[in-house]
Amino acid sequence: MKNCLLRPPDALIFIAGYPSLGSRILAALLLVLTVTPLHAAQFGAGVGIFALAENGADIQINYHPEQGSWLYGYKFTRWTDTFHDPFTGRELTKTTNTMTGPIANYLFSPESPGTWYLGIEVLSWTRKEKWLFTGATSSDSTIAPFFGGGYMATPGESFYYNLGFFLSPFPKLSTNTGYSSEESSGGFDIQLQLGIAF
Repeated sequence: MKNCLLRPPDALIFIAGYPSLGSRILAALLLVLTVTPLHAAQFGAGVGIFALAENGADIQINYHPEQGSWLYGYKFTRWTDTFHDPFTGRELTKTTNTMTGPIANYLFSPESPGTWYLGIEVLSWTRKEKWLFTGATSSDSTIAPFFGGGYMATPGESFYYNLGFFLSPFPKLSTNTGYSSEESSGGFDIQLQLGIAF
């Protein structure tokens, strides 16, 4: 890509360094303007499968410079898991996971209607656990890179779909409400999205 001031991995670290979601989105937009030439390009906005989950949200915005091999994006994903008593079926805890962060995908056939890609995400992952009987809560958060790939296609001029899978051994999260606890090591991100291209 011509006129690029930051390499894609450096760009992800630059965006992830901002503390809030709003400032990260602003930083991503400013970065796009500074690292890419101002000519015709393609933008996209998609909704993913986690939008169907309890308390779910799964939104991703993309930017693909004209004749470029890199696609840049930013995603926001949230879902809630409810854990029940195995004997009574009564709800015990609710755990809400939120993932946000920038994405950079290398497209193998950027000018084709469909292309395989490899990518990296730098995600801020926050987990909040709530014990429903007392309202006690515990939360933990981490920032980690995720690596993976998938297939993206634009069957028409206005729509696209994305099938991707990313893994990371680095995230470690631990919550403890005093009545319940949860620990995890490593993580994954599934991208099953339908979106609008413009």
